[in-house]
Amino acid sequence: MSLQVDILYTADCADWQQTVELMQQALAELNLAAEMNYHRIDTDRQALQTYFVGSPTVRVDGYDLFPVEGATAGLRLRSYPTEEGLLGHPTYAMIVHALLAFTA
Repeated sequence: MSLQVDILYTADCADWQQTVELMQQALAELNLAAEMNYHRIDTDRQALQTYFVGSPTVRVDGYDLFPVEGATAGLRLRSYPTEEGLLGHPTYAMIVHALLAFTA
């Protein structure tokens, strides 16, 4: 099974590349094949068309790995609640847990 992983980000996001590295490490550890795609969101129109809720957003096979209930689309940076407090990206453990749940 090969997954399609989409990383959506904005130009001013300092955390999207860290997210990519953590995702690649998690995929390798879990022995999951994936096609990685990167999408820079530059306009409100793009944000609305793609239902972009913040940078970085991680989607696997079209599904947000970290959905936020009631979130609205728009150009903004995204915060992730972690054990360390709010971060600008999901942690490695969060990604592993989400991938395991997604592929179960």
